[in-house]
Amino acid sequence: MENNLQDMLRPGANLRVVESEATLWERFQQGDREAFALLYRQHVDDLYHYGMHFCTDGERVKDCLQDLFQDLWQSREHLSTQIRNIRYYLLSSLRRRLLRSLHRDRNWFTRPDLESFEIEWALPREHQLISDETAAAQVQQLRQALTSLTRRQREAIYLRFYQDLSYEEVSALMAMKTDSVYNTVSKAIAALKKAMVLPLFLMLLHQR
Repeated sequence: MENNLQDMLRPGANLRVVESEATLWERFQQGDREAFALLYRQHVDDLYHYGMHFCTDGERVKDCLQDLFQDLWQSREHLSTQIRNIRYYLLSSLRRRLLRSLHRDRNWFTRPDLESFEIEWALPREHQLISDETAAAQVQQLRQALTSLTRRQREAIYLRFYQDLSYEEVSALMAMKTDSVYNTVSKAIAALKKAMVLPLFLMLLHQR
């Protein structure tokens, strides 16, 4: 199956770039390999990005992604036709797979990064017209501010702003009440404002 999956996901000249999510999902469910390849290309980078923030284990993330897309293709006819946000659906599926994988690994629970949810950014080149020293100082200030947040706060603001999920989607994905997500994000933003790095944080989000 792995070789078949790789064959289906090879770059193709006829991939349709502009298409509604509903139409793309419908074509995928009907067995259209081109639609499946497009789904993969549209979302795999964000999924890997999230997975690496979630557990920092690159091989584990890759394995879970491979299994996710294999199962997605094999079970396509039985999936819901009412998927409103494909990105949310895939992120949620990957998060569940990562949690199952981590729970099977007893050694993981003794690791010092159990509570980590790392968010790493560097300033885009166009913003480095200011001195490199100033840019480095700003990024370091942002990293320190993010480190001061709880894991839940970091994951919530990452999903809300970087992955552009709604508060309702974040609450469902993280198994929290929507009001709790609002409060979590609000406290995180207040902490970033207090550290005077909120404008830099928002600028980097818009450069993704």
